[in-house]
Amino acid sequence: MVESVVPTPSPSRLERLKDTQTRVDRSLAGAATGSARASGETVELSAAALATPEELRSGPPVDLELVQKIKDAIAEGKYPVDLERITDALFADYLDLKL
Repeated sequence: MVESVVPTPSPSRLERLKDTQTRVDRSLAGAATGSARASGETVELSAAALATPEELRSGPPVDLELVQKIKDAIAEGKYPVDLERITDALFADYLDLKL
């Protein structure tokens, strides 16, 4: 049985990624010479570091059709949730943090 999922008003991961990309774009625009000053230190960026791969210029590679299908399934309460798998993954991550 799947419990219904209520969307939260907080920004989605995709929105946060877009916001991060915007901040990176702005910082790169300010670093047109390839250097930046922070706390008295100098950082030199190569042309390769400043270049954005063509496939990422339009945003992160996301299959929006698949995302919409998953959202619809969640909204309808039909998205399969394997609680044992989720629990195992959470405990594994917790144990990794403890080591």
